[in-house]
Amino acid sequence: MKTSMILITGLGLMLAFQPAQSEPDKQSADDRGRYEGIAASENAVWVIDTRTGGVRKCTQEFSDQTPNCSGFSK
Repeated sequence: MKTSMILITGLGLMLAFQPAQSEPDKQSADDRGRYEGIAASENAVWVIDTRTGGVRKCTQEFSDQTPNCSGFSK
């Protein structure tokens, strides 16, 4: 009896969560992500926010350090 209740409960949970697992991800009209990077030089990248149009520049002097980025324009 105990095993059958566990199986029925498990089946019920699987059916309940089925719609949540089968819904497609909502994406914007284009396939781009929110941020895009464009190489500016060997150690610098321009980062563009495709939603707001803001731009920032990130530079990395040494590979063992984190990049330093300016604030977004606009």
